[in-house]
Amino acid sequence: MEVANTKFKDGGGMTYDPSKVDLRDVDPVSGVPYLHESFILHSFVPIRYVRRQKPFDDANFVGMYPEGYRMPTILTKDAKFNVVKKTSFDNEVICFMVGTETVGHDEEKPIDCVTNHNSTRPGYLNLNARGTARQSKSAPAMTRERTKTMLQTAVTKRGTTSRTYLRDQNRKQEQSEIVEEAEPLTPRAVSAKPSAKVKRKKLPDQVEYALALKHPQWPEVAKEWETRSRNVGWPGKRVEKKIVSEGCHVTPGAHPKSEDPELEWEYNFFQAERILDNEAVSSVQRQCFIIFCLLCGECLEKRSLSLKQLKSVFYFVCETLDPNIWRSNKAVCVNMLIDTLLESIQSGNLPNYFMPKNNTLSHLEKETMVSIKDEVAKIRENPVSQLLELTQTCAFVNIFPFYCNVGELFKPFMADAEEFAKRGEVEKSVRALCTVTDELCNSFYMDSGFEKYAEAYEEIGVYVSSLIAHGVSGFEESIEYFIKPLQGDSEASKHLDFLPTLLSQKNISLSENLPHSEIWRPIRMCRLLIQKFADAKTGSHLYDHLGCMYHSASKGNDEHRKDALQRADAAFKAALGKEDCGIGTYVDYGRFLCKTKRYGDSLPLLRKVIMKESQKPESLNFYGKMESLVADEFMRREIDALDGVEVLSCAYAYYLLCECFIKMKKKADLLKSLKQFEELCVQTSDARSYSLLGYVYMKLRQFKKASVHFKKVQELQPDNKLVAANIMACTKFESKNVSDESLNLEKKMEKLSLWK
Repeated sequence: MEVANTKFKDGGGMTYDPSKVDLRDVDPVSGVPYLHESFILHSFVPIRYVRRQKPFDDANFVGMYPEGYRMPTILTKDAKFNVVKKTSFDNEVICFMVGTETVGHDEEKPIDCVTNHNSTRPGYLNLNARGTARQSKSAPAMTRERTKTMLQTAVTKRGTTSRTYLRDQNRKQEQSEIVEEAEPLTPRAVSAKPSAKVKRKKLPDQVEYALALKHPQWPEVAKEWETRSRNVGWPGKRVEKKIVSEGCHVTPGAHPKSEDPELEWEYNFFQAERILDNEAVSSVQRQCFIIFCLLCGECLEKRSLSLKQLKSVFYFVCETLDPNIWRSNKAVCVNMLIDTLLESIQSGNLPNYFMPKNNTLSHLEKETMVSIKDEVAKIRENPVSQLLELTQTCAFVNIFPFYCNVGELFKPFMADAEEFAKRGEVEKSVRALCTVTDELCNSFYMDSGFEKYAEAYEEIGVYVSSLIAHGVSGFEESIEYFIKPLQGDSEASKHLDFLPTLLSQKNISLSENLPHSEIWRPIRMCRLLIQKFADAKTGSHLYDHLGCMYHSASKGNDEHRKDALQRADAAFKAALGKEDCGIGTYVDYGRFLCKTKRYGDSLPLLRKVIMKESQKPESLNFYGKMESLVADEFMRREIDALDGVEVLSCAYAYYLLCECFIKMKKKADLLKSLKQFEELCVQTSDARSYSLLGYVYMKLRQFKKASVHFKKVQELQPDNKLVAANIMACTKFESKNVSDESLNLEKKMEKLSLWK
């Protein structure tokens, strides 16, 4: 099949050479720039999804799942509005049971059955017992009744090993699909109400057994495959020799128009396909084929086309298209697959990949061919539109967050496609692409829709714990496959270098919208970021954030409190051991030590912050909803009032230092630190620092001094409602004021309801 130049039906005979098409060009059929089409096609079948799928070790198992081409799980609703799984792709797994009999065309070879091609079409055959004249059609070696007996014998001989093997393969797939961290803490170990463990049953319920007989020699009908020229060098001489040396199989099966279907067999190359899938097909080629099948989903569902036919088209295009193009322009590759299929239907000839004389369309009536052609032509008009329309009634649960409105998500990006087609503004398109990626990551992070259906559709359960990994990987893939070819290595490196910081900031920001029971999400994402980006010298801010999250997780979870605190301590120590450790980490660890009543251990950390920052305070610490769980009542009020508080590291170090001296009953050190704290506030004129100083004086019941500092905050921030309440509380308890002289840290202060 020649597919080097693709003809467009309505393009006036126009042709194009895929090797000369750039990612910035526009597809002449759909009018969509290849950049935008490639990105959306890639989003529907991300490369991370493809790489987790591995073909089975045992080549006898065939079907999309064991061959490593498993389609995304698509849920839709039936007539009664029940959520159901679409079953048009890979539900059937067939295990070919290879009988002991061998097949060949030369009686001199040690074979049991001789091939007979009389009265059969290319690719089909009859079998005669050894010694029977090949020209004779009488007394064939095997009828369908006998094949059933042979199959039963083969199944019995294999025993339960098939099921055992499938379970092992299932376990391998499962392990490859979840990005597991080194730490044993399960994602929901700190959840207030951990969900019940879902039993994952990822293989189809039904595994069919089929008989196959070994044909040790490469068959005459496939000689052309062995000798034909391959301009781009795919699949390679080594793979070609290996495939030919393995021979093929014959299986019971007749041509749709066979005159004697009960006696007819067909050549089957499932072993050769497995070699190609394992050793010649790249991840990106595999990705494009899955997209191709997804686009042809309706045809597959109606059985107007088969996966075997799509696979032939795919292998032919792999043979003729430069391997570099698959990576650089996914849109042109998918379009070429559709164009090749459409051209085959128009010509009425879709050859089997290994046996080009076997036309897999030869049995179809003209009316059927016209119908199939119209269906495929509609797909080719705008592949992107076809996929986006599908999301209006279906959920791609392995790919997109369950509650994500995919059409709305890509709408701004498709609007940019129109502008790009006119002006080619790469930077604007890259910004739009990054925005979509960012929104997808946010949606994955927040999504909880999978859990509702995880038990009914058990294969979904595996993705619940890896949603964040999906979102994070999206950024890396966007940089690798789109930003790098558009803006070059230097710009891509800048994006990659900033990625850990961006994702860490995102994790902090998004965690503000989560209930405490969902704290496993920021913990898991932080651990994932550490796994991806931290090394022996860098990654301090990631460990710092992880320590803060574990500290928060210890609150309200008595069963896991001790473990969470130990993990927090270990994370903070790991952060301090990195070369890129910032001053804010010393504050966070000091805060943690204060809360765990290790005041003496906290002092040197806090003093280091003050020594480094007091002359020129620059470092900032942020505390939000999750951190408020382990904050004192004063800081909690600040966080709640402002939806998170950003404070000078030096000021917060003084605040914590004073707390240590109060608890350790060191009056002289406390008064000295308070004086220095006041000097810092005057130096910076920072409202948040004055508030912290005021809170220290409230703790000491020195309400007059506290009021002075709160009034300073009011001058700097007239609209601050919280400070007005603080001033009112100080006025209310002025009669209980304590002076410096009468301050007695040995005496236990009476507890006051300050804001009631």
